[in-house]
Amino acid sequence: MSSFCVPPTQLWLDVSPEIQNQSWQQSQSSVSPRGRWNVFLNQVCVSTFLPWLQTEYVPEATIETLPITWEFVNGTAINIDTKRLILIPDKSLETREFSVPQEWIDIPQWAGDYYLAVQVNPDGEWMRIWGYTTHEQLKNQGSYNSQERTYSLDATQMIEDLNVLWVVRQLYPEEQTRTALASLPVLSAAQIENLWQRLTSPTITNPRLELPFEIWGALLNREDWPQRFTQKTPLVNLRQWFQNIIADNWQTIESFLGTQPDFAFSFRQVADAAEQSIQRVKEIQLPNQAVVLMLTLTAELDGRVGIRVQLYNKERDFYLPRNISLALISAAGEIVQSVQARETDNSIQLKRFKCPQNTRFSLQVVLDDFNFMEEFES
Repeated sequence: MSSFCVPPTQLWLDVSPEIQNQSWQQSQSSVSPRGRWNVFLNQVCVSTFLPWLQTEYVPEATIETLPITWEFVNGTAINIDTKRLILIPDKSLETREFSVPQEWIDIPQWAGDYYLAVQVNPDGEWMRIWGYTTHEQLKNQGSYNSQERTYSLDATQMIEDLNVLWVVRQLYPEEQTRTALASLPVLSAAQIENLWQRLTSPTITNPRLELPFEIWGALLNREDWPQRFTQKTPLVNLRQWFQNIIADNWQTIESFLGTQPDFAFSFRQVADAAEQSIQRVKEIQLPNQAVVLMLTLTAELDGRVGIRVQLYNKERDFYLPRNISLALISAAGEIVQSVQARETDNSIQLKRFKCPQNTRFSLQVVLDDFNFMEEFES
């Protein structure tokens, strides 16, 4: 497509080779193909559109979206005075419909006033804004796709001429652009921590579709959410233990006892009672001492995995710290069961449970401000 094919009412901007190269280089830091495309398209879009906007209309316009946002959600927010523009770029040459991720519509902190449909050439050589609409119109007239979690509006319902937006802002600065939003749920501190631990698992490739939107939206509505995605935690595959494939930092009873002779007696009693089971242990370093987490797995006849979880003090002659807790967390971030150490407990354990294949859960050890969590798959 060339510029003479674009209606004169639509904004066409050439993208400099420098912006193309910089955007491409920045996109390579993303892990997923989806993330790379999002970063590339959004960086091309904002690096080209923002200078034009500042020169032509709003010198004080500023970008708000963090680059990490593009890894998961397509779109860029730009602040202009008291209003917010949301740019949604797309590499498709098809412009019959404008689709916006639900995050930009239903999260109060993310919602904007005007939503601009941006077409970016797949090679990044040019971009055009082929229409715009408001939050109110997308929310009330848009078609909602529950699988993709998007609001879509037919192109015939869009305003094609971007100049109309600037005229309306001057003549009707109090124009109603947003509609009221339902409140998102308030999550407890423990649930927030549990959910972040789950979402940062390397096996989750599209976090935005992993949780019910209300829960996902409540997480993104928090100001600290970008920092929570900076580190991925490993997922421990328990069925590999039956194949003698040991996850990092987990040890067999034999290897652990070889390095901890003073602790041998406590574990040998348990190991003798579970001779037909698979056992692995992991040392957890608390601020002033260490504890040992032990999992005992049994292959059930119905294909499930029976799991017993126990927590010991590393030193056999010492009690566990009072009030240290051990919890089983579901894939939805809810506490299924938990147990807390009393003043003279040498060990604590959860009730034995069974998991069908591919069931995910997490184990959590908490003491005051210390919080350890690891995710497993049966």
